[in-house]
Formats: sequence, C-alpha cells, structure tokens
Amino acid sequence: MTTQKLKNIINHYRKWKGGNPDTWVEHCVAQKDLKNTIIYAALSENHLGKRNGHQRRLKKLNLEKFAAKLVDNIKKIEDARTFEELLKIVESCRIKGVGELACYDAANRIGAKLGLSPDLIYLHAGTRRGAEKLLGKRLKGKSIRKTDLPNTFQGDDITPAEIEDILCIYKNRF
Repeated sequence: MTTQKLKNIINHYRKWKGGNPDTWVEHCVAQKDLKNTIIYAALSENHLGKRNGHQRRLKKLNLEKFAAKLVDNIKKIEDARTFEELLKIVESCRIKGVGELACYDAANRIGAKLGLSPDLIYLHAGTRRGAEKLLGKRLKGKSIRKTDLPNTFQGDDITPAEIEDILCIYKNRF
C-alpha cells in the first residue's frame, strides 16, 4: 500500500472521528468515582444506556459478572501504573462469554479515567486482520509496536489507540 493511500486513510479517520466522539469512553471518564467507571466500562454502556456495538452480542448477565469481578479488584486497578498493567488486571477478571475485545475496551475506558493509554497496538478481531493485511503476513502474539508498521504510522501525532482503531475500521481497505 502506498504512503499516500495510508495518509488518506488516516486523514479520513481523523475527520470521521472528530465528529464522532467515543461516548462510552466519555461516559466512563465523567463518572465521579472509579467504581462507577469500572461498572460502565464493563457493561459497555454510554450515558444513554446504549451498549457499544463491540459488545452487542454479549449477554448482559456475563457483562454484569465481569463488572462485579472488576469491582472486586478495584484496589489493583487503582494501583495500575501503565495501560499494559491495567489490561492484565482486566483480563484476569475475564469470565466465560467475555472475549479479548471486551477486555481491551473495558481497559481502554477505565484507562481513560486513570490517565493510562496503550503504548502498544493490541491485536484482537478486526485489528489483527487489518494489521495482517497491511503487513502481508500472519501475526503471532497479542500486540505489535508502532515501529512494526509502515513509516506513515511512526509520528508522534498518532497514538497506538488510534492505530488500533484504524487497523480495525479500515481492515478491508488494506
């Protein structure tokens, strides 16, 4: 894929994202206490009570059990110093019926409240497919670094979380 095509994709993403804030993240950040942030992050609910599309097929009961386990680990979550540490804690609370994308999304929402953001690009579902198509090879492992990607993704003006989003959203264009 040419550098110009990648730049066009990034620019399109930024224009689209600028008009489409992540109301699930915003709702979690707006909570007065970490317990409520954790609950809404796990339930994947925004300020309107609408569930995020990523978790639309998950059973509410499973999300409620996941939320309860996370709340039981609130002290560990509070003490997390990096996004990677937070994600490991969230994943340790995973229950049957709650997948890796739900864990990543919950960690991302909680991390936004705690000021923790990813340093790596986490590969799950669509993000993995997008990265594999872009790089032309199968990827092993749970994450990649920005340096594993073409130069267009190397700037300080694009975050690993944005790259994760781009790889997923535009997976069929790579």
